[in-house]
Amino acid sequence: MTSVLIVVSAADYWTLNDETNHPTGFWAEELIEPHRLFTAAGWRVTIATPGGKAPTVDSLSLGLAGGLPHKTREYRRYLGEQSDEFSRPVALSDINEDEYDVVFYPGGHGPMQDLAVDPISGALLTRRLGSGKPLALLCHAPAAALAAQNPDGTWAFAGYRMTALSNREELLNSFSRKAPWLLEDRLAEEGADYVKGPVPLRPFIVVDRNLYTGQNPASSAKLARKLIADLGSPALSVSATRVVPASPAHVYAMIHDITRIGDFSPETTSARWIEQGRRFKGSNSIGRFYRWGMAATVIEATPGRVFAFRTDWPSSTTWRYELRRVDGGTEVTESMHKVDAQLAPIRWIQNAVGVRDRAAHLQSGVETTLDRLVSHFTEVDRLKKAAAPR
Repeated sequence: MTSVLIVVSAADYWTLNDETNHPTGFWAEELIEPHRLFTAAGWRVTIATPGGKAPTVDSLSLGLAGGLPHKTREYRRYLGEQSDEFSRPVALSDINEDEYDVVFYPGGHGPMQDLAVDPISGALLTRRLGSGKPLALLCHAPAAALAAQNPDGTWAFAGYRMTALSNREELLNSFSRKAPWLLEDRLAEEGADYVKGPVPLRPFIVVDRNLYTGQNPASSAKLARKLIADLGSPALSVSATRVVPASPAHVYAMIHDITRIGDFSPETTSARWIEQGRRFKGSNSIGRFYRWGMAATVIEATPGRVFAFRTDWPSSTTWRYELRRVDGGTEVTESMHKVDAQLAPIRWIQNAVGVRDRAAHLQSGVETTLDRLVSHFTEVDRLKKAAAPR
């Protein structure tokens, strides 16, 4: 199983140049989105902070600065669900980073206060960079790199191409005029090959050797997905895309209503909510005799854009629907990724019922599901036109 160490700032303020302490912490999106995606990919996640202190979420990241209300409500819910894990981090001094496949630092202004001068974190980053194993720093988290020194006193990250929150983006914060330093400037001064995306506040990531960096909160999911794509080798992965003749809102409503799943999927015959909007139980079948039930947890639900869920063990499979408005309706991409190989008894049963190539069988099922969605909305459109006054 792939493992990831997420190192989070323990600071709950940032000392500005007028000696006032600006309340801060970690930025919600930058911890939640990677945590959710790594978990969905089946990765083992460990949270660590300096001193093992429970990290503080920056309240601004749960308000308008953090996104639209439905997005920040979801973040609040996720923080509540993961409170046991997030509130009991491992002390960074007790960590051996060699035990992890990935080391990931989310941002927020917190790292500007503690990780930028933390010798334990600095030493970890120096070792990790030299190991050749993946290291990822997001938004303000590259500030932690400032504490990374080689034995000869030189900066460990000198010459690395990297990104981080730009000066232009930082200056959008009302308190930035009192910032003791700006991250873009410091990284360039220390010797980084700093680069930034063409449009502020849009996703932008950079990879140089084993160093992965993301520019801003909007880069959170993109950076996590890049790591998963580069490290992941799913045992089973299929996808298909169709253009559905309906708006993203209407298509999302249909997909999100898991009680309708039996209308479209050739394998999942029905489903019901165990916990509305979060957990559901599906009934599945292949042929007349092979039937089973499977519980699943919704891991992403962004109206009009994304609906994804992960099935419980032993399936442990992530199913994802991505929606994009195009001419003629909505482009829908359905994908599934299973990290671990199918258990031998299940493979035997599948062979017995005639499914000797599970990947081909699932690919056909995904395409059938999308074709049925297209047919459904095509018929709805036809009936609307037929009923329209002439």
